[in-house]
Amino acid sequence: MKNAFSISQIGICVLLIFGTLAEGKAQQKTMVWNAFNMGLTLTDRLDGRIAYLRSTKLSETGLRNNFNWYQMRLGYQVNKNWSVRTGLVWMHLPKSGRTTRRLQASAFHRIKLDKRFVLKNGVRVEAHRHETRFDQRVILMSRLGLRKRMKFLGIAPSVNYSLFYNIGGDAIRYFNETGEQVAQNAAEGLQRGRMVVNLNVKLSQPLRLSVYYMNNHEFNFLSKETQKINVLNPNTGRVQRPFNNFQVVGMSLSYQLNERNLLPINL
Repeated sequence: MKNAFSISQIGICVLLIFGTLAEGKAQQKTMVWNAFNMGLTLTDRLDGRIAYLRSTKLSETGLRNNFNWYQMRLGYQVNKNWSVRTGLVWMHLPKSGRTTRRLQASAFHRIKLDKRFVLKNGVRVEAHRHETRFDQRVILMSRLGLRKRMKFLGIAPSVNYSLFYNIGGDAIRYFNETGEQVAQNAAEGLQRGRMVVNLNVKLSQPLRLSVYYMNNHEFNFLSKETQKINVLNPNTGRVQRPFNNFQVVGMSLSYQLNERNLLPINL
């Protein structure tokens, strides 16, 4: 247990150094995410999970609570390679007092690349309420990891990348070069990418700790000229919906409540 915490601390230091170098290049906002989630085995194929995440933003004035994130979800293992999930998410924003809600549904497919590596691809669809930037999102996800944990302290490294396709949301005004408004539409298209480098450590049989670095970057791809984000209003010189680029250094503690089936029927 002690050695596992030591290697986790080393991992956090490496991620902080990597994040500092990235920030020096891109001048991104930096956040710290701390999370706890608890899993519950319901049957051999069905499981549940609850999670909480607190986002802290690093600014010139110090640390500030950026948002609090809550999730409840169910997962079902269809077969050895296919699985599906569905769940609800709440995100509270202390600065505005606003709470957004989303309904999620996901499907994943697992591929063995060779004796050591496995690739997991997935797609998630989301429907949002009280979110101004989009009404729905489609997220394409890929994760490259090891088939088995490393013998050294039970470490499991992985790399994840996600692409976000936004649909709907509050309208943005679009102008021509002379400052005349030509359209007012919601920004839509592939407009966000997210990379995560993760190090998961097995602390004990039910307990896991992940430390990770995440880079979130926004762009305009497959978007019409009158549906882009980061649009300049030539009349005011201000950018509407600026790119929300940020980096995260995070820790997530996971506890598996039990290993027994709780439902009388094995779905």
